[in-house]
Amino acid sequence: MTLDLLWPWRGALLAFLLALTWAGLWRALRRPDLAALGAGVGLAAGVVMTLGAVPGSPRQLPERLPVLALAGASLGLVLALAGARRGALAAGIVGGALLAGGWWLAGAPMVVPDLHRGTVGLAGLAVLLLALAVALRGPWQAAYAAALLLTGLWLAAPLGPWLALAAVVLGAVLGGAAAGPAWSAPARLPIALGLGAVLAGPVVARGNALDWIVSAGPLLAIWAAPWFEGHFSTRWARPLAWSVAAALYVMFTWMQSRGP
Repeated sequence: MTLDLLWPWRGALLAFLLALTWAGLWRALRRPDLAALGAGVGLAAGVVMTLGAVPGSPRQLPERLPVLALAGASLGLVLALAGARRGALAAGIVGGALLAGGWWLAGAPMVVPDLHRGTVGLAGLAVLLLALAVALRGPWQAAYAAALLLTGLWLAAPLGPWLALAAVVLGAVLGGAAAGPAWSAPARLPIALGLGAVLAGPVVARGNALDWIVSAGPLLAIWAAPWFEGHFSTRWARPLAWSVAAALYVMFTWMQSRGP
């Protein structure tokens, strides 16, 4: 193995190390609100490292991710410093930021005709980001979704930087797990934006059946796992349920990737 083989994964390594350092440092200083932002900070750094400099006029979806990741981490930090970690105000600001993220990923339409043409895509992206913000209650749900996405992208092999970006998300949330098991609204924001962008990327770029399975599966697995858990009468119900949901996702993705 040479260092050249590790180069495509440099962003994931940076995301993990920075998230771990940030979360561990602020937890040691007894600031759990700031420690929880480790995953978002690591994600932003990893995305910029993977995709390069932030372009002045981004046109393609991958070019929009550095600005999105940096904005999510920055807003999360501002909210945490202001003490807006929960309540209606925090939820409203985070919700507005997620809607703005959907608008940005949809191409940032500025005029009415463009808004009309992109209504479906903009609405779909906004719903995806909002759903993720609700579902990702802590780093382990996010790591589960990111690991499934990474597996699905490896099987589907879409063009573009999506596999490397999924690894960045996974590295960031694993490093950020040092902050603790739960996330406040500001901590969820950058991860929902980053993971949502990577989930949507292959669908926006190509959008065949395999891309839809790869992108929708991780979120569906998070929702399905608790339902499976209620059908197992064993003390191992939770890990068994989450394993079944993951196995179904991988199976369907693998079958679709093999083609007719």
